[in-house]
Amino acid sequence: MPPRPDTLPVRDADMGAIDPGGGLDLIGDIHGHAAALDRLLESLGYELVDGVPRHRERTAVFLGDYIDRGPEIRRSLEIVKAMVDRGDAIALMGNHEYNAIAWFTPRPDRPGVPCRRHTPVRKALIEPTLESLGDQTSRWIDWMRDLPMWLESDRLRAVHAGWNRNAIELIRDLVAPTGGVLVEASMQATCEPGTPPFRAIEQLLKGEEIRLPDDLVMTDPEGAPRRHIRARWFESPHGRTYREYAMTRDDRFPETPIPAEAIREDFVPYGPQERPIFVGHYWMKGDRPRRLAANVACLDWSVARGGPLVAYRFDGEDEIDEERFHAVR
Repeated sequence: MPPRPDTLPVRDADMGAIDPGGGLDLIGDIHGHAAALDRLLESLGYELVDGVPRHRERTAVFLGDYIDRGPEIRRSLEIVKAMVDRGDAIALMGNHEYNAIAWFTPRPDRPGVPCRRHTPVRKALIEPTLESLGDQTSRWIDWMRDLPMWLESDRLRAVHAGWNRNAIELIRDLVAPTGGVLVEASMQATCEPGTPPFRAIEQLLKGEEIRLPDDLVMTDPEGAPRRHIRARWFESPHGRTYREYAMTRDDRFPETPIPAEAIREDFVPYGPQERPIFVGHYWMKGDRPRRLAANVACLDWSVARGGPLVAYRFDGEDEIDEERFHAVR
């Protein structure tokens, strides 16, 4: 394989990243665990060149969620940004980066009120990030605004949580006037619940969800109430129970069938004929990473809860090969 070029095109004029070709190392949610990232990159053969990890023949693709929860948030961002700036990596936006932008974005209809409400649970989640970034917070928020939301080529797709063509086209049109940057006006357009832009962000950065029955409310690990399951959007929900169709197993989910009215009329599963897709987001559990389907891999294996930081080495194969997962603790 020929050496990587010294510079790579990172993105086009919308929110999509450009596939640089060659070997790709796709890396799951980091959440401030810079030491684990160091170990993972070293295990993959990346070497420090002028203090920045680099592989002579491969490109890293980070799937989002660099901030919150971990002990080295700023250093995690610095590693990712330095690799991107030098053309050694692509960094996609995760829902935590989107939420951080929304934290500082005022609502258009209520000046002084942020798009993301400052609830106690949300404050507790973002405070370590704000403390770590300090007086550089605004600079990092501006950097996050420019992150692409997806990567697509004729050989693979990557997005933080879920693939939806209509959502991609909507966001692409929304940010086209600003060269793909999520400026305040376009950010505000995505923050209004019930609107198409809001729904598009949910589908791409948080994934498909199905509302729990009978107003059942669950509590997530951060203490926030949850009224939905994260759905296995690459499978059909018809004839499945809530527990079966949840992305991660939870015995609190009911074993009752999902009613037809709970399923969006326009929902189409990501089919087995589609090209391989890589996501993060879902807090997978287990002794070793496994694929979710022949063409679907989640690379978030819960590093922020004691699990491994996971990568997948992609070289153009049509199916996910479980021998290509790499994990470090």
